[in-house]
Amino acid sequence: MHAKAAGYTHMASRRDFLLSAAATAVPVPASRGRAQAVALRTHEWFGDKLEQFSFPSGWRIDVRQMNGWRTPALSSADINRAIRNPVGTRPLRDIAAGKRTVTIAVDDLTRPTPVNEIVPHVLEELQAAGIRDENILFVMGHGTHRQVDSIEVAKKLGPGVAARYPWINHNVWDNQVDLGTTKSGNRVLINCYYYRADVRITISGVKRHSAAGYAGGPKMILPGVSGFPSIRHFHDRARMRETRPRVDPDGREIIRMWDNEARQDMIEAARRAEVAFSVQVVYNQERRPVHVVAGDIVAAHHQAARYAVNHLATEYASNADVIVVNGYPKAAQVHEQFGWGARGLKDGGSIVIINQLPGGEYVWHYLVEAWRNEENETASYFELRAARKRRFPQARQVLFYSQYLQQRELDHLSFPPEAVGCRSWADVVARLEREHKGDVNVAVYPYAGLQHGVATLDLPDNV
Repeated sequence: MHAKAAGYTHMASRRDFLLSAAATAVPVPASRGRAQAVALRTHEWFGDKLEQFSFPSGWRIDVRQMNGWRTPALSSADINRAIRNPVGTRPLRDIAAGKRTVTIAVDDLTRPTPVNEIVPHVLEELQAAGIRDENILFVMGHGTHRQVDSIEVAKKLGPGVAARYPWINHNVWDNQVDLGTTKSGNRVLINCYYYRADVRITISGVKRHSAAGYAGGPKMILPGVSGFPSIRHFHDRARMRETRPRVDPDGREIIRMWDNEARQDMIEAARRAEVAFSVQVVYNQERRPVHVVAGDIVAAHHQAARYAVNHLATEYASNADVIVVNGYPKAAQVHEQFGWGARGLKDGGSIVIINQLPGGEYVWHYLVEAWRNEENETASYFELRAARKRRFPQARQVLFYSQYLQQRELDHLSFPPEAVGCRSWADVVARLEREHKGDVNVAVYPYAGLQHGVATLDLPDNV
């Protein structure tokens, strides 16, 4: 058992393996006539709990793990080696030598990236180059999401780093520098505080993204620290890309990172921003790094994506009576995980979405609000809510479970209107038992916010 990162191999210790196995989502056998339980991770950024979810005795539980679910986390020494041995560029301490100021862009809590495990090693390289602590600024690259507060930043960076180093929120509306226009006609507006440092760095995670192929890499610049017009142009181009085949001849999904105009625009923006160094993180179902690639923002991201496409791949279930979708570790945008409910569901089956996150669904996205306003200029909130269309006509019921459930989540304009809210797991099980009798097959996607289907990359071998 091993994990590879940036040209080196990390062998799992027996302790690492046992800890990983103990924290994995697996069915817990039950005594005859008693309920059985599945252990699922929840509460990302708020304790990362391992919760037990019970099901009736006799129901068959199929937990659909991703390929890399047994991969152990990298040690601190492994991460350090990856950062000190970059691809496509010089070591960071050499890049920063003789420079005075540094900015580091990182993502917000809607992304599961364990930035706190990476930052100390980046800071070590900067200190070795003679950069003073007060001349290092973190920029929260949340694009058109809402701004973050000090509690959230402490979770993302680690409390010690958040207390010791200055940080700012990106401003999507103002304080931007114009870096010219890309080939696609996108005017590149970049956060001026980020751009006007001597050395610019990004740290981001690699997970599936419908527009970019994989998040991370250049996406930390566009949309991460870009102005609203630049972000709008990028997403509008992504929405236009609907004609290319979505699957290869073998039926595998194609993750487009090359034949993708929106992504090429994103890469050009990152080049114009002159990012000096970038760190890409692939993580496991516990949000722990399993593969780290540092260096050039494009080359390093490509290498990380080649690892991720197998690590994250998950075989879809088939002919399930009940599909359980756990939004972890991206439950803040759980509306993106609803699609898993149809991955293997038989007609008349039930879908259960779990969102055990104290903050619930992330409710505001300036870009989405702009689209809605343009498409429905005279519609009220209530009319937009009423206009939602049923999303899962083949499902007998769609249940949304959260002990923190608020009505505003069920009213969310991206939620299927047929979703029924449940504030207790007992209520979920009771509703399932009323609709399903006899032999019941339950498929569980234990960390749907991270998983994707079996897929192939369109990246040429020489990039």
